[in-house]
Amino acid sequence: MAGFHQGLVLIPGTERQLGACGLFRPSPSQRDVLALHSGPLAAMGTDPDMLWAGFAELCGPTRSTADYLLLADRFPAWVVDGIPSPSAASAAKAADWQRFLDLLDVLRERDITPFLIVTGPPGSHAGETRDGVPEELAAVLPLIGERLSMLRRIESDEQLADEQSAGC
Repeated sequence: MAGFHQGLVLIPGTERQLGACGLFRPSPSQRDVLALHSGPLAAMGTDPDMLWAGFAELCGPTRSTADYLLLADRFPAWVVDGIPSPSAASAAKAADWQRFLDLLDVLRERDITPFLIVTGPPGSHAGETRDGVPEELAAVLPLIGERLSMLRRIESDEQLADEQSAGC
């Protein structure tokens, strides 16, 4: 893997987008439960080179930066699946988004390649805020947007077709 800056944000993470990038959803036999400081992590899939886990599991209330550091020592590439649309940020708690920011910072500092699958509609950006967004959430979303701006975005199968000759 080539490091953090070679990572991708895939919206909405269609099978075509994943396949063009050499990613295939893990089979049930690839599921794993990883022992971490804050408790077990149910990973959607693992192999020696990649961790595939859901946003809810990685950024839920029991996770800590120590967990991310432990996983960073083991996996040179991560797929974070099921990231809610930032435009629907209220669907995830502000603390979950803070943990996501912590996760991105660990990946960047350790130069780990991220593949981030955002389930929201194309055009949603982590840096966007709306009226009525809680203050702690409004503070963290622009920082997440800043980290995500370091990664290439593929927001549709049509965009993928235009770029496919360049490869993922």
